[in-house]
Amino acid sequence: MTTDIGRRREVPRLFWIALVACAVYVVMAAGLGNLLSAAVDGENHPIADWLAGTWIPVGIMIIVGLYFARRSGWWKDIWHERPVAVGRPRRWWWLAAPLLSLVSTVILFSLVPWSEASAGIIVVVLIGALGVGVGEELYFRGILVTALRAHHSEFVVLIVSSVMFGLAHVVGYLIAGLPLGLILFQVAFISMDGALYYAARRATGRLWAPMLLHGLNDAALFLQTAGRNHEGAEPPATTGVIEIVLIALSVAIAISVLRETLRDRRERRATADTVEPR
Repeated sequence: MTTDIGRRREVPRLFWIALVACAVYVVMAAGLGNLLSAAVDGENHPIADWLAGTWIPVGIMIIVGLYFARRSGWWKDIWHERPVAVGRPRRWWWLAAPLLSLVSTVILFSLVPWSEASAGIIVVVLIGALGVGVGEELYFRGILVTALRAHHSEFVVLIVSSVMFGLAHVVGYLIAGLPLGLILFQVAFISMDGALYYAARRATGRLWAPMLLHGLNDAALFLQTAGRNHEGAEPPATTGVIEIVLIALSVAIAISVLRETLRDRRERRATADTVEPR
């Protein structure tokens, strides 16, 4: 059933609706994006590649996602929630996820060979990467998380949204022709990133936090090689240490959410026992 919100009816918060939304985003971003990139000969024209292969499909899906968020009645819950850093129990340490992710991104930006990149490619890649961050977070940490929360525990929300985020990149890897073993490794690694972006959302209470972190990180990675024929600079040991800490932090966050889920379940049972007639 749908519920009245003013003069509009809220779309039911069902998993399959969010799944379809995320699937459409992936098909547009990876499928249509690659087709448009090939049409403009993206390998030899990097600016045209980003404009056609990223700006157009991602821009379309951001508009569609925002329209859905507004018309569905999910808008407020997609963008805002009570931050765990000020909730009960107060978990300040969750803020380490966005802070360390930001430090890692700053280090990556320091490795970009700015003198080798034209102003045009820098602007196009930066805006395009930020668009990817906004789009992917809107669908996976926004629409999907909101739908899952309506019927599932927070631990399920974390695991499903993170794993689906990792699996969403399989299409691009298959198009690129990566071997199965590398694809599985990348899915696991990106699922961990999904958990950290989930933590950034919950720690701050705002969807904008993972959007910016995601977009800036992608921009730093892309700018290291965009428009050039060599690999990016070798990252310092500091980056590797931060990555290890982030992996451990993602595990700690999963354990924290599991404890939260079990605690909520115990409280619901206690409340049910209290109000049950004797």
